[in-house]
Amino acid sequence: MNSEAVTQNVVKILTDNFELDQEITPSTEFGELELDSLIMLEISVIIERKYGVKIPEDELVEAGSVAGVVALIESRSSIETSAG
Repeated sequence: MNSEAVTQNVVKILTDNFELDQEITPSTEFGELELDSLIMLEISVIIERKYGVKIPEDELVEAGSVAGVVALIESRSSIETSAG
């Protein structure tokens, strides 16, 4: 899985699905974006549909940024690929 592509997709998920005013980069902290739990849940569902990995909303919050979410997707993807 290409990290750059996953990063671009996560940024696209945020910009296409939610009305966010600031520019989003891999280092953008979710706290800066003021994402509520409903939005985090929606992001979780979108990621699961796109990548086939389950990441609960609380883990997305703990990841804290786009880069953190990308790391979670990649780690879960490799675990599920090797397990499957």
